[in-house]
Amino acid sequence: MEDKQPLAIGDKLTIEIRKQGINGEGIGYHQKLAIFVPGAIAQESVTVEIVDLKPGYALAKIDTILRQSARRIVPPCPYFERCGACHMLHIAYPEQMKIKQSILKQSLRRYTDLDIDRLDIRRTLGMKSSFGYRNKSQMPFKNTPNGLTLGLFENNSNKFVAIDSCMVQEPLVNETNAKILSLLSRRNIKAADSLNPDGVLLNLITRYVSSTDALQVTFIVSRCQPVLKAVAEEILKEIPRVKGVFCSVNKQHTVSMFGKSIDLLAGDPYVLEKIGDLDIKLSPEAFHQLNTRQMAVLYEEVLKACALDGHEVVIDAFCGVGISTLQMARHAKMVFGIDVSASSIKDAIANAVLNGIKNVAFMADRVEKMVPELLLKARKPDIVVFDPPRSGIEDPVLDSVIQARIPKIIYVSCNPSTLAKNLDRLTPHYRIQSIQPIDMFPHTASVESITVLLLND
Repeated sequence: MEDKQPLAIGDKLTIEIRKQGINGEGIGYHQKLAIFVPGAIAQESVTVEIVDLKPGYALAKIDTILRQSARRIVPPCPYFERCGACHMLHIAYPEQMKIKQSILKQSLRRYTDLDIDRLDIRRTLGMKSSFGYRNKSQMPFKNTPNGLTLGLFENNSNKFVAIDSCMVQEPLVNETNAKILSLLSRRNIKAADSLNPDGVLLNLITRYVSSTDALQVTFIVSRCQPVLKAVAEEILKEIPRVKGVFCSVNKQHTVSMFGKSIDLLAGDPYVLEKIGDLDIKLSPEAFHQLNTRQMAVLYEEVLKACALDGHEVVIDAFCGVGISTLQMARHAKMVFGIDVSASSIKDAIANAVLNGIKNVAFMADRVEKMVPELLLKARKPDIVVFDPPRSGIEDPVLDSVIQARIPKIIYVSCNPSTLAKNLDRLTPHYRIQSIQPIDMFPHTASVESITVLLLND
């Protein structure tokens, strides 16, 4: 038997790509060692160069595609290679839907003992048109030899990529960003960076609400100079769709984007969204689904899974501005909405009043604190709906739900790995009725899903 030779950075080898990984990369094997290859597609044969070695796996880049997948397409975006945000733009969209279902199954196999083949894991609900879906952009400013610009940073890098127009953003968001850049450049306002300590601009956040054809703009800055108020007034004048312009100081340049306070520079403090028969006020920092078209699909699936008949008490954990909470309240006896964001709960309360919905109660606090408290103090709910961040649900929350023997759990997940870990804790006590993947972010490896769990008899 031939001895195994250890790999080294710079080595070249030919491998068969067996599957897609959870980040959209191709995965092949060399002497049983997993090789992760961004840009490779399952069933392709590729020559790769090893670029990094990790415990138990290696990272590689494509050198030559020897056998190409029929599902490979030419990425239509000029920034695809450098930006890296759309991990699967080189894969035909129908195949992306299959991959997302596969990513979900991979996570369940890795973190649970469930018989995956016996689960009702449905086909991914995709989009008819997979571009122009992001209703909000969050882009950093940068001073360049060509002037002030907007862009993104390469994955796992501080390399800036100037982007004139992003294909997955709403066209009006791209147009608005370009006009705002022009207004800022006219006044010679600079981005803040190590070479420009006197600059003020950090990021531009632009949100578009298609239901009311309205825009909302926020400048994230190192300090809020008076000139920005003049720019804000110009924006309202030259871009009538913009209803409000804000300024938030983030001196720490943190990833949370918004600083401690947000000041209205000009216009209205809210932008209005219409969802079915609901009117929803949105403040700049409030969480709102980034894909408006798929948001309607998501909430419709959640309502369908709840199967409310007017007698139920529901807890809506991680409720944001209360959209799903208010939708459920139309068909339930009482709904409790919980979110750690005080600004989101402020909007949720205002939205309940605006829509005349009284059978709701909103709480601005940690889900980890409030769910166990509610289960002790209030009537035992019939349904708990979870829509957690990527980190998932903490074990004490799951334990409190298990102990209370809640009849039904609806778990809206944006991270298959943490979903699987949470399901591993729940499934000794609950059976999975169905898992419905939904494509909220076409051309990325992100997988949203709705899992319905019923208490074991």
